[in-house]
Amino acid sequence: MRERKKSWEQKIQIVEASFRRASRQTGFARQFYQNLFFLSPKLKDYFQNTDFEHQEKALMRGLEFLIESLQPEQKHAKQQITRIAQSHSAGNMNIHPHSYYYWIEALIMTAGEFDSQWHKDLEYYWREVISAPVSFIVSQYFKG
Repeated sequence: MRERKKSWEQKIQIVEASFRRASRQTGFARQFYQNLFFLSPKLKDYFQNTDFEHQEKALMRGLEFLIESLQPEQKHAKQQITRIAQSHSAGNMNIHPHSYYYWIEALIMTAGEFDSQWHKDLEYYWREVISAPVSFIVSQYFKG
């Protein structure tokens, strides 16, 4: 096991580097959705009429915004996360907050499969770092 005593900024940098390595691999987004639907088959209902080529690109851009939004100077990324939160709220796409549990798990599974330098501690860093913007998205569920 590696040393887990890292600053928040170090954890963000570690997760960002892991995401860059993983997302460069062909098929990351496709595997993410396979993992998501494996973990929660009911979530497929949200995607019945989805153009997955477009959806996979949107996922990757959304993940970039998610990670960028953790940097204080990234105002545009924070605005995009707010837009995603509004579009996924109860009044719009109605993505229930419970669904994000599976979303986070699928993301970590996929990162672990695609990051060539994956190690067990990365799971903890991913979970902690990604929880911040995802918690914000969940908090906006009833505000949209």
